[in-house]
Amino acid sequence: MRKIIVTGDTHVESFKDLPPKLVTLMNEADIVVHTGDFTGYELYRAMHKKYNLRAVSGNLDDERIKTEVPAEVTFEVEDLRFGVVHAGNYLNEFHDLGYRAKELGVDVLFFGHVHRFVVERFGDVVVISPGSPTIPRLSAASCAEVFVNGRKLDVKFKLVQDVVCGVDVKSYD
Repeated sequence: MRKIIVTGDTHVESFKDLPPKLVTLMNEADIVVHTGDFTGYELYRAMHKKYNLRAVSGNLDDERIKTEVPAEVTFEVEDLRFGVVHAGNYLNEFHDLGYRAKELGVDVLFFGHVHRFVVERFGDVVVISPGSPTIPRLSAASCAEVFVNGRKLDVKFKLVQDVVCGVDVKSYD
């Protein structure tokens, strides 16, 4: 069994600006996926050095990131094939991401840009947005914890900050 932590839309300059809960989760992962919009080059370099990172560039990333990091990437874990995109034209049409996953030949597609946690199934394809750990929209600050065992996929929504809209959510994790 392999553990993947998926994050994205971090929009911070450096590693020290990430929520400590997110860092703890990433430290325990076999693979860390970033769905784009690191924003700061220093953050990208730190994550690239520290983790087994699969990442794509986002629309608000530093030009150095856009030069070094592709717009999409695919990889395999156990018996599943994964893809990562930032979002492109798929902001409001999640079913289009199902088509993009098919084009990439993947079983699971991770995407960002929407800043909220999403898990959708389109036939035999699953699309997942981890949300944002720093600037969530219509959801709590989050990441996705994904366990892969053969072709079995287990996806969990993980809160990475203790307060959401002024409400203490520590007991909900």
